[in-house]
Amino acid sequence: MACTMTDVKPGDRISRRDRARATRLRILTSAQSLFVERGYAATTMDDIAAASGVAVQTVYYTFKTKASLLREAVELAGAGGPGEPAVEDRAWMRQAMTEPSGDRAVAIAVEHGVDIYARAAPLWPALHAAAITDPDAATYFQSLAARRRAGMGQLMRHLEQIGFLRRDMATDRGADIVFALFSHETYLALTRDAGWPIEQYKAWMWDTLRTQLAGPVEPAPDAAQGLSFESFT
Repeated sequence: MACTMTDVKPGDRISRRDRARATRLRILTSAQSLFVERGYAATTMDDIAAASGVAVQTVYYTFKTKASLLREAVELAGAGGPGEPAVEDRAWMRQAMTEPSGDRAVAIAVEHGVDIYARAAPLWPALHAAAITDPDAATYFQSLAARRRAGMGQLMRHLEQIGFLRRDMATDRGADIVFALFSHETYLALTRDAGWPIEQYKAWMWDTLRTQLAGPVEPAPDAAQGLSFESFT
Protein backbone atom coordinates (compact mmCIF):
# COMPACT_ATOMS: atom_id res chain seq x y z
CA MET A 1 0.00 0.00 0.00
CA ALA A 2 1.36 3.42 -0.89
CA CYS A 3 2.45 5.66 1.95
CA THR A 4 1.00 9.18 2.01
CA MET A 5 2.07 12.24 3.95
CA THR A 6 -0.72 11.59 6.44
CA ASP A 7 0.84 8.19 7.23
CA VAL A 8 4.09 9.82 8.43
CA LYS A 9 4.04 10.77 12.09
CA PRO A 10 5.58 14.13 13.04
CA GLY A 11 8.03 12.36 15.33
CA ASP A 12 9.30 10.30 12.40
CA ARG A 13 10.24 13.32 10.33
CA ILE A 14 13.86 14.43 10.32
CA SER A 15 14.24 18.14 9.98
CA ARG A 16 16.66 19.69 7.56
CA ARG A 17 18.62 21.03 10.52
CA ASP A 18 18.86 17.56 12.08
CA ARG A 19 20.05 16.10 8.78
CA ALA A 20 22.66 18.82 8.48
CA ARG A 21 23.86 18.15 12.03
CA ALA A 22 24.08 14.42 11.37
CA THR A 23 26.02 15.02 8.16
CA ARG A 24 28.36 17.45 9.91
CA LEU A 25 29.06 14.93 12.68
CA ARG A 26 29.67 12.14 10.16
CA ILE A 27 32.19 14.29 8.29
CA LEU A 28 33.95 15.24 11.52
CA THR A 29 34.26 11.68 12.79
CA SER A 30 35.52 10.50 9.41
CA ALA A 31 38.04 13.33 9.36
CA GLN A 32 39.23 12.46 12.86
CA SER A 33 39.95 8.87 11.83
CA LEU A 34 41.76 9.88 8.65
CA PHE A 35 43.85 12.60 10.29
CA VAL A 36 44.96 10.10 12.95
CA GLU A 37 45.67 7.28 10.48
CA ARG A 38 47.25 9.23 7.60
CA GLY A 39 48.27 12.59 9.02
CA TYR A 40 47.27 16.05 7.86
CA ALA A 41 49.11 16.38 4.54
CA ALA A 42 48.15 12.93 3.26
CA THR A 43 44.44 13.41 4.02
CA THR A 44 42.50 15.23 1.31
CA MET A 45 39.02 16.69 1.36
CA ASP A 46 38.12 14.10 -1.29
CA ASP A 47 39.24 11.34 1.09
CA ILE A 48 37.10 12.77 3.87
CA ALA A 49 34.10 13.09 1.55
CA ALA A 50 34.44 9.48 0.40
CA ALA A 51 34.75 8.20 3.98
CA SER A 52 31.71 10.26 4.99
CA GLY A 53 29.56 9.19 2.06
CA VAL A 54 28.98 12.75 0.85
CA ALA A 55 30.03 14.86 -2.10
CA VAL A 56 33.27 16.77 -1.70
CA GLN A 57 31.31 19.96 -2.33
CA THR A 58 29.37 19.23 0.85
CA VAL A 59 32.59 19.03 2.85
CA TYR A 60 33.77 22.36 1.46
CA TYR A 61 30.38 23.99 1.94
CA THR A 62 30.24 22.84 5.57
CA PHE A 63 33.82 23.54 6.65
CA LYS A 64 35.32 25.78 3.92
CA THR A 65 38.95 24.64 4.43
CA LYS A 66 40.84 21.58 5.62
CA ALA A 67 42.37 23.60 8.46
CA SER A 68 38.89 24.61 9.65
CA LEU A 69 37.79 20.98 9.50
CA LEU A 70 40.82 19.90 11.53
CA ARG A 71 40.10 22.59 14.12
CA GLU A 72 36.52 21.40 14.57
CA ALA A 73 37.66 17.77 14.67
CA VAL A 74 40.04 18.60 17.52
CA GLU A 75 37.35 20.55 19.37
CA LEU A 76 34.88 17.69 19.02
CA ALA A 77 37.43 15.18 20.30
CA GLY A 78 38.25 17.35 23.29
CA ALA A 79 34.60 17.92 24.12
CA GLY A 80 33.74 14.24 23.90
CA GLY A 81 30.63 14.90 21.82
CA PRO A 82 28.60 17.61 20.10
CA GLY A 83 27.01 20.29 22.26
CA GLU A 84 29.22 19.80 25.30
CA PRO A 85 29.96 22.93 27.37
CA ALA A 86 33.35 24.62 27.49
CA VAL A 87 35.83 23.11 29.95
CA GLU A 88 35.44 25.96 32.44
CA ASP A 89 31.68 25.34 32.55
CA ARG A 90 31.82 21.60 33.21
CA ALA A 91 30.82 20.26 36.60
CA TRP A 92 34.18 18.69 37.34
CA MET A 93 36.03 21.94 36.68
CA ARG A 94 33.67 23.88 38.93
CA GLN A 95 34.27 21.22 41.57
CA ALA A 96 38.05 21.54 41.24
CA MET A 97 37.81 25.34 41.45
CA THR A 98 35.84 25.22 44.70
CA GLU A 99 37.54 22.21 46.33
CA PRO A 100 39.04 23.12 49.74
CA SER A 101 41.71 20.41 49.48
CA GLY A 102 44.51 21.26 47.06
CA ASP A 103 45.43 17.61 46.63
CA ARG A 104 41.85 16.79 45.70
CA ALA A 105 41.55 19.77 43.35
CA VAL A 106 44.68 18.69 41.45
CA ALA A 107 43.46 15.07 41.40
CA ILE A 108 40.12 16.09 39.87
CA ALA A 109 41.84 18.27 37.26
CA VAL A 110 44.18 15.42 36.34
CA GLU A 111 41.41 12.83 36.21
CA HIS A 112 39.27 14.73 33.73
CA GLY A 113 42.01 16.69 31.97
CA VAL A 114 43.78 13.46 31.02
CA ASP A 115 40.50 12.10 29.66
CA ILE A 116 40.39 15.11 27.32
CA TYR A 117 43.96 14.38 26.24
CA ALA A 118 43.10 10.74 25.63
CA ARG A 119 40.48 11.85 23.12
CA ALA A 120 42.33 14.76 21.51
CA ALA A 121 46.02 13.76 21.67
CA PRO A 122 45.85 11.29 18.76
CA LEU A 123 45.08 14.32 16.56
CA TRP A 124 48.04 16.28 17.91
CA PRO A 125 50.58 15.13 15.28
CA ALA A 126 48.20 16.23 12.52
CA LEU A 127 47.67 19.58 14.22
CA HIS A 128 51.42 20.07 14.63
CA ALA A 129 51.97 19.31 10.94
CA ALA A 130 49.15 21.62 9.87
CA ALA A 131 50.47 24.48 12.01
CA ILE A 132 53.80 24.37 10.17
CA THR A 133 52.30 25.01 6.74
CA ASP A 134 48.90 26.60 7.33
CA PRO A 135 48.62 30.02 9.01
CA ASP A 136 45.03 29.36 10.11
CA ALA A 137 46.05 26.10 11.76
CA ALA A 138 49.00 27.87 13.40
CA THR A 139 46.68 30.54 14.81
CA TYR A 140 44.37 27.87 16.19
CA PHE A 141 47.28 25.96 17.71
CA GLN A 142 48.44 29.11 19.47
CA SER A 143 44.91 29.83 20.73
CA LEU A 144 44.67 26.33 22.17
CA ALA A 145 47.91 26.85 24.07
CA ALA A 146 46.68 30.19 25.37
CA ARG A 147 43.40 28.67 26.54
CA ARG A 148 45.20 25.85 28.32
CA ARG A 149 47.59 28.28 29.99
CA ALA A 150 44.71 30.55 31.10
CA GLY A 151 42.79 27.64 32.63
CA MET A 152 45.86 26.51 34.52
CA GLY A 153 46.36 30.04 35.78
CA GLN A 154 42.82 30.03 37.21
CA LEU A 155 43.51 26.77 39.01
CA MET A 156 46.77 28.14 40.42
CA ARG A 157 44.97 31.17 41.83
CA HIS A 158 42.50 28.88 43.57
CA LEU A 159 45.34 26.77 44.98
CA GLU A 160 47.04 29.90 46.23
CA GLN A 161 43.85 31.11 47.91
CA ILE A 162 43.45 27.87 49.86
CA GLY A 163 47.11 27.87 50.90
CA PHE A 164 48.18 24.85 48.88
CA LEU A 165 51.11 26.37 46.97
CA ARG A 166 54.47 26.40 48.66
CA ARG A 167 55.70 29.82 49.74
CA ASP A 168 58.17 30.34 46.91
CA MET A 169 55.69 29.32 44.21
CA ALA A 170 54.10 32.28 42.40
CA THR A 171 50.86 31.53 40.60
CA ASP A 172 52.33 32.44 37.18
CA ARG A 173 55.27 30.10 37.72
CA GLY A 174 52.96 27.35 38.90
CA ALA A 175 50.83 27.77 35.79
CA ASP A 176 53.96 27.57 33.63
CA ILE A 177 55.06 24.34 35.31
CA VAL A 178 51.65 22.73 34.94
CA PHE A 179 51.41 23.97 31.34
CA ALA A 180 54.74 22.31 30.48
CA LEU A 181 54.20 19.03 32.33
CA PHE A 182 50.46 18.51 31.87
CA SER A 183 50.50 18.48 28.08
CA HIS A 184 49.46 16.40 25.09
CA GLU A 185 53.13 15.76 24.33
CA THR A 186 53.83 14.29 27.78
CA TYR A 187 50.65 12.24 27.57
CA LEU A 188 51.66 10.75 24.21
CA ALA A 189 55.25 10.13 25.29
CA LEU A 190 54.26 8.05 28.30
CA THR A 191 51.04 6.35 27.18
CA ARG A 192 51.63 5.82 23.47
CA ASP A 193 55.41 5.61 23.27
CA ALA A 194 56.30 4.16 26.69
CA GLY A 195 53.12 2.09 26.95
CA TRP A 196 51.93 3.26 30.36
CA PRO A 197 48.34 2.44 31.31
CA ILE A 198 46.33 5.64 31.49
CA GLU A 199 45.63 5.15 35.21
CA GLN A 200 49.33 4.89 35.92
CA TYR A 201 49.93 8.04 33.92
CA LYS A 202 47.23 9.89 35.86
CA ALA A 203 48.70 8.82 39.19
CA TRP A 204 52.19 9.90 38.14
CA MET A 205 50.95 13.23 36.81
CA TRP A 206 49.00 13.94 39.99
CA ASP A 207 51.97 13.10 42.22
CA THR A 208 54.39 15.09 40.03
CA LEU A 209 52.21 18.20 39.92
CA ARG A 210 51.31 18.23 43.60
CA THR A 211 54.97 17.78 44.56
CA GLN A 212 56.05 20.60 42.26
CA LEU A 213 53.35 22.93 43.53
CA ALA A 214 53.13 22.10 47.24
CA GLY A 215 56.55 20.64 47.95
CA PRO A 216 57.51 17.28 49.50
CA VAL A 217 54.59 17.04 51.92
CA GLU A 218 52.39 14.02 52.50
CA PRO A 219 49.29 14.07 50.27
CA ALA A 220 45.79 13.98 51.64
CA PRO A 221 44.98 10.27 52.07
CA ASP A 222 41.63 10.45 50.29
CA ALA A 223 42.65 12.84 47.48
CA ALA A 224 42.11 10.28 44.71
CA GLN A 225 39.15 8.50 46.30
CA GLY A 226 36.63 7.39 43.70
CA LEU A 227 38.86 8.39 40.78
CA SER A 228 40.15 5.98 38.15
CA PHE A 229 43.74 6.09 39.37
CA GLU A 230 43.01 5.64 43.07
CA SER A 231 44.62 2.19 43.21
CA PHE A 232 47.88 3.58 41.76
CA THR A 233 48.37 6.18 44.49
